Amino acid sequence: MKRLGMGAIASVMTLALAACGGSGSSGSSDDAAADGYPEDDITMIVTYAAGGPTDIAGRAVAAAFEKELGVSVVVENVEGASGAVGSAQLSQSQPDGLTVAMTTASAVSRVPLIEEVGFTLDDVIPIGVVTEGAGVILVPEDSPYETIDDLVEAARANPNEVTIGAAGAQTPQAVEIERMKSEYDVPLQLVPFQGDAPSLTALLGGNVDAIVPSYNEAVRAQAEAGAIRPLAVLGPERADYLPDVPTLAESGFEDLIYGISTFILIAPAGTPDAIVAKLEEALEGAVKDEDTYAALDGEILVPEEFTGSDELQTQIKDEIDALEVVLQELFG
Repeated sequence: MKRLGMGAIASVMTLALAACGGSGSSGSSDDAAADGYPEDDITMIVTYAAGGPTDIAGRAVAAAFEKELGVSVVVENVEGASGAVGSAQLSQSQPDGLTVAMTTASAVSRVPLIEEVGFTLDDVIPIGVVTEGAGVILVPEDSPYETIDDLVEAARANPNEVTIGAAGAQTPQAVEIERMKSEYDVPLQLVPFQGDAPSLTALLGGNVDAIVPSYNEAVRAQAEAGAIRPLAVLGPERADYLPDVPTLAESGFEDLIYGISTFILIAPAGTPDAIVAKLEEALEGAVKDEDTYAALDGEILVPEEFTGSDELQTQIKDEIDALEVVLQELFG
């Protein structure tokens, strides 16, 4: 596997990995650990840059947790390596429910498969889904690329000269762009950023030809203002909020349906089951809270049905089974 040349990862890896066996404790000790929880303030690590969708989601949930749990929630942005730096720090925190992280499913599932980042999926416990949304390929309003076919044609005519920004090198959207290159001969030049917000800034500044973020509030605001235009959606179906925008699958790239960002809350492995249950309950309450729902852009990004810990773990493992070989071929 590759090694990340990042000081932050190196510093995280100098800490000893917390020993853990399974997702949590059980029995009377489990119940005792949850009595009175939380007894102190909670730290929430956000694994991407401030201002991006992970940060917005994290701060909205943090505010709701303060109401739900009755303690302060301190948000810390620990960005880098497509969310892996902050996730690694979380994995090595005390499993007492007082440190959680807002991250993406790909940061704890895909990235550890292709990079040595100091943790694996077994070192964290997914608590639940906060928001999710398919990536969207967007260009500036004055771009010569009117359709996804125009962008593809230009990339094939000028290999590795048409640039497309993503919120990291191994995000779901970045992986689909790399698959376009390797499986469909569309040699776009991927430019990774530390989150959607920096990639959007780069697009507006003319530093990249296109970007592939989630359709978060900041992106949508620029689209509605006429500054940027969507060309294609990276999910299996057209988005309800972009009904006229085709998917990559219907544009000739049938297998490219996994470019979906799922923003999740995680805790360290070994966190007692009863505390996991309390966090799960608090998270479900948070995403259904009227104020939080609005802050999360709920009409677009919050799923109709809440996905809790057990179901989320199953979903993540199923996706790993589907993509592990592809990821190893692309990045291993």
